[in-house]
Amino acid sequence: MPVLRLAARTHPGWVRENNEDAYLAEALPGDGGWLLAVADGMGGHRAGEVASWLALRTLRECVVAGLPLAQAVVAANQEVFRRQAGDPDLSGMGTTLTVAVIGRGGAVELCHVGDSRAYLLRQGHLERLTQDHSLVEEFVRNGALTEQEARRHPQRNLLTRAIGTDVSVPVDETTVQLEPADVLLLCSDGLSEALPDSRLAALLAAAGPGDVALQVEALVEAALAAGGSDNITAVLAWWDGDAP
Repeated sequence: MPVLRLAARTHPGWVRENNEDAYLAEALPGDGGWLLAVADGMGGHRAGEVASWLALRTLRECVVAGLPLAQAVVAANQEVFRRQAGDPDLSGMGTTLTVAVIGRGGAVELCHVGDSRAYLLRQGHLERLTQDHSLVEEFVRNGALTEQEARRHPQRNLLTRAIGTDVSVPVDETTVQLEPADVLLLCSDGLSEALPDSRLAALLAAAGPGDVALQVEALVEAALAAGGSDNITAVLAWWDGDAP
């Protein structure tokens, strides 16, 4: 039988009063595999919390109902947009959304909007699977900024794409096949901004194989030690293939 070990943790950080991050890390009904997701909400008066929670609730309902993943993300966008357009207290709210469905055979379907991220650790090498939909990421792609400069840029949190801020949103889609001992990480920018990719890789590799609870704890604690200026969320999945 295929074995997938899951762990997740979220923390408001040391600066924010509330946590606008939300996550999913669960087995789907029947043989549907597993659903992982991270949403980082934005908006005043706790509207970010509403946006991230509403997006994940809608996403889960649609995936469980059998809707293709990209369509489930579109439905989440429409629901968040509908709520923020109809309630003055929620006007302008939105959220990032990075989601993975892992099949029983280890095939991963990934959809992404915003600047939360998905990473794959394979044999000690960390690969980023998503591209940030942010202004500074565009600057990096066109050569106007280096990666290090982007990490300190005052507009690094300005998104060019988010869930719920418009009636429609393009959704990035990708697939990957997990191999034994692969680690899939989904996280909010509270983690990825605090820790460079090299540090993420080192922390993930430091724990023993399959020790996802220790790994996710180490990631969040390291981000807190680095300042914890934002909400921090990490979801980890360790794939063991067809282990007995």
